[in-house]
Amino acid sequence: MAARTRFSPRRKVLLGAVLLLMAAMVALRLMGIAGFNGTEPRAMDWNDDGVATREEIVQGYTIVAVRETRDGPRTCRHYARLRDREAPFRVECRVEFGAPEAR
Repeated sequence: MAARTRFSPRRKVLLGAVLLLMAAMVALRLMGIAGFNGTEPRAMDWNDDGVATREEIVQGYTIVAVRETRDGPRTCRHYARLRDREAPFRVECRVEFGAPEAR
């Protein structure tokens, strides 16, 4: 009697697709894509018209990168297109008051 494989071919393909999707998400996170680095969809109003459209949200998960900088209690998030990271189109800064963080 032939030994039966643990996974059927269909399950192997599904597992491969899930692993590929997870690898793509990790790659986008490491590239600094805004949607995978803490930017909420409602904050993805890139043209400042007051509404985050589907197109803007898709851009936030594909071509808009974010870089975070800290200077004491001030934290800034610089949003830029992937092709031109040195020219951010939006910079959001905030100052956090309270107990200093343990570093």
